[in-house]
Amino acid sequence: MNEGFRKRLTRAAKTGRRIAIAAAAGTVAVGSICYTHAAGAGIETIFDEHYYADMYPDLKEAYGYDRAALLEHFMTYGLSEGREMNELIDIVKYREKYQDLQDAFGDDWDAYVAHYLSYGAIEHRDNGTDFDPVDYLNRYGDLQDAFGNDILAAYRHYQEQGRQEGREGRSESVVEAEKASKHSSPAVEEKPSEPETKNFEIQSVEVVSSGRIRVTLNRETEQSLALEAFSIICNSGGSDMTILSVSTNDNMVYDLVTTYYRDQEYDIQITLPDGTAISKVFDYRTDCAQISGINAVRTSAGEARITYNSDEPGYFYYILRENGQALARAASAGEFEATESEIISSGVRTEMRQHENVLTITGLTEGMPYTMYYVAVNTEGKATLVNSLSIDGEVHVENAAAIKGASVFAEKLANGEFLYGFEIELETATSESLTLGQFDISCPLNQTTLGEVRTSDNRIYRVYMQRGTVPKGNNTYTILINLKDGTQLKGSCYLDLQAPNVSARSIEWEDADTVKVTVNSDEAGTLYYAIQDQVEGEGTIVSKDPTQIYANGTKFSMGYGLNYITIRGVKEGQWFCYASEDASGNREDFYSYEQIPEYTAQEPGETSKPKITGVTVLNASNGVKLKVVFNQGVKGLYDNGETQISGVDKKLGFVATYGSEGDLEDNVLMLSVMDPSISLPEGSHTLTIVFCDGTTLTFDFTV
Repeated sequence: MNEGFRKRLTRAAKTGRRIAIAAAAGTVAVGSICYTHAAGAGIETIFDEHYYADMYPDLKEAYGYDRAALLEHFMTYGLSEGREMNELIDIVKYREKYQDLQDAFGDDWDAYVAHYLSYGAIEHRDNGTDFDPVDYLNRYGDLQDAFGNDILAAYRHYQEQGRQEGREGRSESVVEAEKASKHSSPAVEEKPSEPETKNFEIQSVEVVSSGRIRVTLNRETEQSLALEAFSIICNSGGSDMTILSVSTNDNMVYDLVTTYYRDQEYDIQITLPDGTAISKVFDYRTDCAQISGINAVRTSAGEARITYNSDEPGYFYYILRENGQALARAASAGEFEATESEIISSGVRTEMRQHENVLTITGLTEGMPYTMYYVAVNTEGKATLVNSLSIDGEVHVENAAAIKGASVFAEKLANGEFLYGFEIELETATSESLTLGQFDISCPLNQTTLGEVRTSDNRIYRVYMQRGTVPKGNNTYTILINLKDGTQLKGSCYLDLQAPNVSARSIEWEDADTVKVTVNSDEAGTLYYAIQDQVEGEGTIVSKDPTQIYANGTKFSMGYGLNYITIRGVKEGQWFCYASEDASGNREDFYSYEQIPEYTAQEPGETSKPKITGVTVLNASNGVKLKVVFNQGVKGLYDNGETQISGVDKKLGFVATYGSEGDLEDNVLMLSVMDPSISLPEGSHTLTIVFCDGTTLTFDFTV
């Protein structure tokens, strides 16, 4: 861009000068509008705050995805700096390239947008980007049927779906020139494969869990990419990620194991074998619930069933957007994408359970496809990134008969190895035993390889995976059985082969022979524990056999989060040994242990430290509410995210308000459980309060 033109742009942008289209002169046609949304369209109509922020990290750091702030920046500075606001049109290049437009519109930026949507696109004028909306519509009949000549709808479809589907968005002339160049080169004989003409792109980057990242390309690489092909750069001033390993089953989806770094923005870069580099910016967020296996099925004209798995309880929020013409109209009003704050404040909230979840969406328009934007928030108020899910407009007709029941098993062999498989129960016994080839069991994360099938009654079948293979946990498996008469049976089961992950947080003396042990668990279940004088192999990495603890240890009913165990008759130097079990019977292959510390008598109460003097249950059901009284004011000290009540099978979220009682100020904490469906069962409970400085207080109360 020449300096004189840049200065003119700067003056025009800062003054915000506009000239009405009706007053434009010259050879540019400004009459009736041919394309949907062109009338009244302007920069604000097509400005893409996500593209603008993602393209320029300095702006994203300053404004996030604040549409108003980013739009103001673009109009005030971005235009004069030659910045791009979307992939549909580079408005600065469009103006600079065509003198007839400059003569007609001058500094009326909205007029350039309206002209391109009305005439420039159909005239194949250079929009300054690689995307050609007219050729995109002409190339695909289904898009013409859906969008007609709607330029904006074509652009939005390419943004959200077309690119991921591998559709070609460039102009036909560019595509043909590339083909001609390719065929004219002397070379090696090529496979007439259409995907070979598509450039490689990173379709998505998903943070699966802490230290695990899944990268999906738009097509397969010829050979598996090695670890050296990947690098992850921090965009926020922090450390880059160290990639420990890379694996793939199909040369398209790559799983990366990395060292753990802070949650922030990163740029993943992949160097392909031909030296081409591709990259994508992504956010790394792991201090929240991890959602997997999400799926949508249109069960009727007006309903859809959504299934997903979560590793934490909390709440699931979503907003629906209609696809097609209606989606384009929403896009023109800046409502196409939903932000995290919008989804949480205005979306539909549903309770999210740990592990499997099913919700039904009603009120859908017959035949209309939708995009669902969703956010999951755990009980500590930490949210996932915004994700989307497509809901088809066509009703899914289930032709298969239902399997009565299915579950996963782990069978331990004499040598200590495990054989994994699926126990499947049919409604009625088959006339002859089914063969292995009649079973098809699939996992959303990887291929399931079956080994053999056993049955004693032709009704309950145990289908084993091949020896040495381990199924992916915390996933829903789909089971299909093809009978000889052509009938198909279908079922599913959730795979959870992991025992609860339990850690001993602290062991504190209550008197000379009594300790209180605090343990934290990521799942409700049963804790087996024993007090031992010694631990064989203590301090080594050799697994400690839990057989005797499961057989003879003390059983403790354990809830999600913090739990408290009072143990009498113990001595310093002994060992608290424990192993867990969940409701499905999953047990650990080892036991953990913590040494009971040296006995120290409790010091007399210190008035400088807060203490709980009483807990009153104001409501034990349909919205639990507690009144907690302290010996001093506690306003500003309380950490809401760590509060827990024992005896509840999930972690709780609270709304906290302060009050005063007696001669003290702000010494009363009113705690209301966020989930109104939670109730406290009758019996003894322990309330845990954690302050911001790490001080932990507990108080036993009875319902």
